[in-house]
Amino acid sequence: MSNNAVLIVGGGIGGLTLALALSKRSIPSLVLEQANQFREAGYGILLSPNVYKVFDALGLYSQMKAISSFPDQLVWIDEPNNIEYMKVPMGEEILNRFKYPYGSFHREDLLRVLLKECETNPYINLIKSARIIQVEQTSNGVTVFAEDGKSFEGPALIGCDGLWSVVRKSIMDDEKPRQSGHVTHRGFVKGDQLSNDVNKNSVIHWDRPNAHLVQYPVGNRGYFNIVAVYKSSKVHQFEDPAGDPNELEEKFKGARREIKELLGHVDTSRKWLLCDREPIAKWSKGRITLLGDAAHPTLPHLAQGAGMAIEDAFVLAQKMATISDYETAFKSYEQERYLRVAFVQYFSCLYGKMHDLDEVGRDLRNQLISNISLEEKYKWLGNVYKGLEV
Repeated sequence: MSNNAVLIVGGGIGGLTLALALSKRSIPSLVLEQANQFREAGYGILLSPNVYKVFDALGLYSQMKAISSFPDQLVWIDEPNNIEYMKVPMGEEILNRFKYPYGSFHREDLLRVLLKECETNPYINLIKSARIIQVEQTSNGVTVFAEDGKSFEGPALIGCDGLWSVVRKSIMDDEKPRQSGHVTHRGFVKGDQLSNDVNKNSVIHWDRPNAHLVQYPVGNRGYFNIVAVYKSSKVHQFEDPAGDPNELEEKFKGARREIKELLGHVDTSRKWLLCDREPIAKWSKGRITLLGDAAHPTLPHLAQGAGMAIEDAFVLAQKMATISDYETAFKSYEQERYLRVAFVQYFSCLYGKMHDLDEVGRDLRNQLISNISLEEKYKWLGNVYKGLEV
């Protein structure tokens, strides 16, 4: 198949946002999704003001607010010592400071809004069951080859295909993603199935030595997301998704009753390994570039992985519309984005380490962070939440 549209490999949040951002600038795209349907894996997702700001610029703000819930506060608790070492009010305070909210919704609901917009957009062509296995680039364009024998041509290619990006492999020779050593188990439950002891409208991090649990409300249908994370003593293979309920139980042994209740709703049969890559300054080659996790995968501790992909999409569309040569546009996009995403990558690693501290490190963390004024905490959050100039 031949197509003059820009090729986008990956039909997740990043890929569909890019297609919409390009369409706003009258640039056609062909979105190639390997699965037989457009869907998003996982449950809840937290998005901060910088992301709602981009949705507003794309004309999607009202739809996104309609599927969101808005937590009252962010809370970090040293669970073994029952010390609340950080609390940041969100809600109206965040809205007043950054003009956009801090919210959460189900990943499927978010993708459904994006997909509906794409399906009716004359600049966007969506292709399912297109598992790309090979990429070839010439001076005039790019051709990708699918597992079923079909091929697709375009003047440029953007890889939005995540941590295990096939497009990335075609333009750079690097190692597998690095494991942080953390194992994650997820849970998703209706809020009315939880006892009244569970705070159902805050984002709470329960920190323990080498483990933590995160809880928060999801979307407008009364659901609740649970993420249990622990530093594993075992060597884990990417190919083995089987969880170890015994190790999970051991890491949370002696935890307070609310945590035990939440752990009762996580899927212990399936694990996810937390991975990232070292930040890089360049992720383009000729007429090919990368977006989101394909370019700069990050650990989830700042809740900015999807947010950075959404920001990427807006900036990249801007560059492609204003710079006629795609190779030059891609270099300009990298230059504008690499320090922003590196900041998120590095601080996500730091936050992950702060969760796991024990003994002296834990006590020092509690003292230092509890002594920071609320105004200074909002100022720090502004490094991320102010977002792009749109």
